[in-house]
Amino acid sequence: MTGSIIWARGRAALALGGLALLIVPMLGGCAPQRQWSRPGIVQTEFDRDAAACRRQASRATYQDPFAFASGRDQGLEHTVAQEKVFEQCMFEKGYRLEERPANK
Repeated sequence: MTGSIIWARGRAALALGGLALLIVPMLGGCAPQRQWSRPGIVQTEFDRDAAACRRQASRATYQDPFAFASGRDQGLEHTVAQEKVFEQCMFEKGYRLEERPANK
């Protein structure tokens, strides 16, 4: 009996996972797309600048993994702080975020 319950739960989890794979792309197609742009930029230069800004954001928002009791910069707040540092770095390099309508 226990084996059949585990098998049924596995099938349910698989079905939910499959449903998520169908729904998530549909939702992403509805939202406007944000893209970094800078006149005259080539992809390799953009990649280099974005990597440098990611490193800067990571260093600026580093949190000691053993500082459990601090209550600061954890979870979503930490991610938002990193995103703000990354965006500021990109702005300083001359990039701008442009919203473009979703492809239909």
